[in-house]
Amino acid sequence: MPTPSETTQPFEPTGQANRWAAQSGAAPSSVFANFRTTGERTPVSKEDADPKPCKPKLEPNSDHALARAFFYGYLATAFQDPTEEGWLWLGDDQILSTMASSARLLNSAELEETIRALAAEFPTQTFTEFAGAYVEAFGHAARGRCPMNEIEYGDANADPLFQPHRLADLAAFYRAFGLEPTDDAGERQDHLCMELEFMSVLAAKVAYAAEHGVGPSESAACADAQKRFLREHLGRWGVAFARRLTGEIDRGPLAAFGSLLRLFIEEECRRFEVSPGSDVLALRPVDEAAETLCGSCGLCNLPPGALAEGAGLDHA
Repeated sequence: MPTPSETTQPFEPTGQANRWAAQSGAAPSSVFANFRTTGERTPVSKEDADPKPCKPKLEPNSDHALARAFFYGYLATAFQDPTEEGWLWLGDDQILSTMASSARLLNSAELEETIRALAAEFPTQTFTEFAGAYVEAFGHAARGRCPMNEIEYGDANADPLFQPHRLADLAAFYRAFGLEPTDDAGERQDHLCMELEFMSVLAAKVAYAAEHGVGPSESAACADAQKRFLREHLGRWGVAFARRLTGEIDRGPLAAFGSLLRLFIEEECRRFEVSPGSDVLALRPVDEAAETLCGSCGLCNLPPGALAEGAGLDHA
């Protein structure tokens, strides 16, 4: 699934944050139809200001916000369907150096150490081996060994409407910030990459506000949305997903991506004073009717319960 980080250059510096504004009428480079980036990207600044933090811990400057946007964008690329171009971008020395600089900007020695460990994993695998590990972990459908969709995780005894409501809430988050998934995104609103990309956009909007002197109410709205999105969505299930992944794949770049994801989500939750979700969440019961359908018809992306039990559907 394409993300804003699919090109071969890192995020732009503070003066270019306006490229992150929601736009329309252009070919999308994102799963969101009206969000795009243009032009050449250069690394984020390595210089870090150290003002007194406020509550919640908001970005002290636009570089700080762009560092967070870069982390989210990198992770979205890490978990998208593998391509050789994406693989080369993820393991590029300049990109990994920018990640380490971003970790220092965020004052996180643990993140920086995790990135060094990630960099050491790239020489251990070829792209073909990585793609094989990806399929082993996630399969070709929504319900692999490590599901990448939020509503696969949660209380098995929850209200049947709980899961559709979560999808509707995600769609409302995206629309509130002028974002609409592309028609060919091929994923539900609760896919991990889509949630990571959305958080990248929100962080970039904060950078834009800091760079262009946008009023505090707009910045506060983005900050509040990030806090709520972590509490109600990504922070609720992302840690459990990462734990499941590292339990299934114990070495190699994919396992390192899982460790980085878990650590970054936990740090983001601390930043916004949100309690991260449990690292052990049960998977929802399998909808047997949905699981028997062929993947090509698109019904595998329907929310759980959308198919009546025992419904007879013929496939050519």
